Amino acid sequence: MSLLNRELGEGLYTVDYLLEDAANPAAAVLLAEQPPLLGAAVSRLLAATDAGYYDRFGPEALRLFAHRVGSLEALAVEPAFRGRGVGSLLARASLEWMVAEGCETAVTLAWESGRESASAPLFRRLGFRQGPTVERFYLEESLREGWACPVCGMGCRCSATLYTLPLIGGDDLGAGHGIESRA
Repeated sequence: MSLLNRELGEGLYTVDYLLEDAANPAAAVLLAEQPPLLGAAVSRLLAATDAGYYDRFGPEALRLFAHRVGSLEALAVEPAFRGRGVGSLLARASLEWMVAEGCETAVTLAWESGRESASAPLFRRLGFRQGPTVERFYLEESLREGWACPVCGMGCRCSATLYTLPLIGGDDLGAGHGIESRA
């Protein structure tokens, strides 16, 4: 919880929220630890009712919800362990979980805060397609939910870029991505 909150927004995750997700078959909380904790990821299966969250990205994003879609909701790596493959390991494990759950597509958002971020290059290396960017994407959510951005503080003004990845159809992922596709 502290890693996710420190890197993604203070107050964004609570212990209860993460424990509920860990027990929920429609969510996955993944940890990379030796110990110590190296990184964490949260993924979930999205429902048609989640489409509204993505509507600002346009009709292409909404069409994703015609099929089963999974979201790589959060990914954070301790600064001392960045650049060592921890984020890639967690992202691949999340995608493998989505495939096992029957998802046809994975979505994720790259948080565009103005500070250096490894998420967009990681998503591209994994084969995600870059989609539209929405300015001030998190502003209303951060005010409504009461979480503070590590860059902007309360009232996050950061943008978000949508990334999508087909999870089925052998050639969509390719052997280099390490995700097993279903035929």
